[in-house]
Amino acid sequence: MPITDLPERLLQRAAHAALSTPTRTFEATNGDRLQVIAAGLINPHEGPDFLDVAVLHDGIVHIGDAEFHKRASDWKAHAHSEDPRYASLLLHIVHEDDYKDVDARWTVVLSAKELRDAFRAARKERMANDIAVEELQHFALLRLLRLTAEAQLSIRRLGLEQTLKAMASSWLDRLERKRHRPFETAVADSLRNNISTSSFSALLHAFPVLGTSEVLAALENAERMKVGIEGQGLRRELLLNAVLPTLCAVADQQQRTTLLQWFWGAKSVHPYGMLTRRFPNQRQDYIWQQQGMLEYLRHHGRRASSCGEAIRAYGFAQTVEFLDANVAW
Repeated sequence: MPITDLPERLLQRAAHAALSTPTRTFEATNGDRLQVIAAGLINPHEGPDFLDVAVLHDGIVHIGDAEFHKRASDWKAHAHSEDPRYASLLLHIVHEDDYKDVDARWTVVLSAKELRDAFRAARKERMANDIAVEELQHFALLRLLRLTAEAQLSIRRLGLEQTLKAMASSWLDRLERKRHRPFETAVADSLRNNISTSSFSALLHAFPVLGTSEVLAALENAERMKVGIEGQGLRRELLLNAVLPTLCAVADQQQRTTLLQWFWGAKSVHPYGMLTRRFPNQRQDYIWQQQGMLEYLRHHGRRASSCGEAIRAYGFAQTVEFLDANVAW
């Protein structure tokens, strides 16, 4: 049976699953290369099919809505051009690209094989996970946005070097408060005392002159070197909570692309015991999965809620105002 004979609602979920792999790059019909770092929430009501989609293009993260059609010409058949809800659509996802006059920034074509494979994978993923992958992606992005906004504001007040110390100190304070067992004072003190002379500090000062191709290697090399007497897991936490947000705050568009690609593609050092207890069936293969769960718990604790509501409650606008005007986070 041709895949176009399947109900559009079923294919919509398959398309959503295909977009939910943040390490994958898509080529739009205009030649632009995109990463869909968060596929958004499926909209059960009237209007665009997917809400709050995050698309990375040329170092800028664009937030908007997306629509799926079996055929691009369904845009005309459904009279979307006359509907103001589709006036500024970010992404149009189609199986057959048979119509060009669409009011969307980008159009992405998915093959029959991509739709079938994505739907099968999504069914397995949904059986194994406590939180849908799109929710984790949203919360992981939200966490990085929030920390980057804090670093951006701190840089304006304190300068670059003091911001790194302040971000590290703030994270250590939170860590010490949350620990069920006493946190080793010697370890915390070694991080506080040595962060300014660490490889992370050197990376931050060298970052403005690093070429795009040098960013990933420089980041990985800096992480290999101890700051104090910490282990690898704690050093990764320092990187995620203090170093990476500060780097994102000062990066140019191309550098930021590489930082985001690392964020979405880096494997986790080890599973978090607290997250394993709270989400026993949730995978922790990648750091974005762990970061997404942590931010989810920050907003809701043990109460489930929709990701879209959480993002609207926090407000992307509050984050955006702290970021550079040319960065559409």
